[in-house]
Amino acid sequence: MRRSPALFDNHRPRQRAPTSGPPPKPARPPALKALRDTCVDNETGVLRRVLTHRPGAELSRLGPGNCHDLLFDDVPWVQRAQAEHDAFTGLLRSHGVDVVELESVLAAALAEPGAGRPMARAVVAAQRLGPPVAAAVDAMCQAVPPRDRAGLLLAGITVRELAVEHPRAVAASLSTLTRSPDAFVLPPLVNSLFVRDSSSWLGRRHIAHRMASTARRAEGLLLGTAARAAGAHPLAVPGPGEPVEGGDVLLAGPGCVLVGVGQRTTAAAAEQLARALLASGQARHVFAVLLPRARQCMHLDTVLTMVDGDTFLASGPHLSACRWFMLRLDRDGAVVAASVDDPLTGLARSLGLPAVRLIAAGGERTDVAAEREQWSDAANVLAVRPGTVIAYDRNIVANEQLAAAGIEVLTTPSAELVRGRGGPHCLSCPLLRDPPEA
Repeated sequence: MRRSPALFDNHRPRQRAPTSGPPPKPARPPALKALRDTCVDNETGVLRRVLTHRPGAELSRLGPGNCHDLLFDDVPWVQRAQAEHDAFTGLLRSHGVDVVELESVLAAALAEPGAGRPMARAVVAAQRLGPPVAAAVDAMCQAVPPRDRAGLLLAGITVRELAVEHPRAVAASLSTLTRSPDAFVLPPLVNSLFVRDSSSWLGRRHIAHRMASTARRAEGLLLGTAARAAGAHPLAVPGPGEPVEGGDVLLAGPGCVLVGVGQRTTAAAAEQLARALLASGQARHVFAVLLPRARQCMHLDTVLTMVDGDTFLASGPHLSACRWFMLRLDRDGAVVAASVDDPLTGLARSLGLPAVRLIAAGGERTDVAAEREQWSDAANVLAVRPGTVIAYDRNIVANEQLAAAGIEVLTTPSAELVRGRGGPHCLSCPLLRDPPEA
């Protein structure tokens, strides 16, 4: 495969010669350093470091009455979900991947001077609580060590729990008196195991996303604060901050980015991101992919993921229902969209390839078996190196299609993890990948 010119920042941080001057700042904790020394410009190069989150106490907050509001389709068995996640991260480690835990990153950021209090306050402020209750929630968060504070921000706080620590604020506030004792003043971040969505890492820069749902809004706030505490380099995205989620951002290759537009990422967000990527030189080609409005197509990576430098796995019926647009800048720097009639040919040309290969997750099947697998994220796989992917074990047809096409499939258990509608690609946020093979 011929490699396209690399337009993202250089893959390895340059070593700087020592200079005289003030003493160096104290070294950042390893968990934060992992967010700084990053580089990702493709989906299939050898995966070196990845951000994940083992589901914790927040998942035990889900019940029949709130799971749909919190974006889960059913109530998961927490211990089994944790065991499945352990199997997933164990598989990553067995293939040489450095696994960075989200809660450790948040705890390290909360311990940084000048970062901990604003981080918690930003999450509390997003809930629009009355001043006395907001102050009580903030005080409850600040009263515990950084590791416990990270746990609180992830697991949430109920009215009942807040009343134990701050009874006066709860007893005198309309915002708590009008709620059930089991209602949340700080919602649990039950979707935080799907770390792909709250941030994107492009080249050596990052974007902390404004999530589409209020149930996930705090996730982007936390990642943004942690990235700033780590000294990571942000990509400046113009505009008022339209909703965009990382599952809709696919790095097809150096300089070529696909952005899904659908339930979670708006067209305006895709234009804002395209403007930032094209104007900064971070990308030369940006495609917007208009997704069908369906639960099983909530993100681009539920419809399309990459398994090799020139090979994609897709849900055939859903991909055929997508509309593609090329986004470019005009002379005034405004984004202009043009419909793409032959997307795969246009994509191959943008990647500098004669053609791209498409593997249909359901094969030739259009029956209920194929529908079941798409519901279970059959097209949502994670490449650990070119031609080797991690896939859910339950998606037998899709995995057989991959194997028949010469792709090595590493399977991981998924009975409980899948209840939140997310596959291995959703469970992982790459922080460091090798360049694509030449």
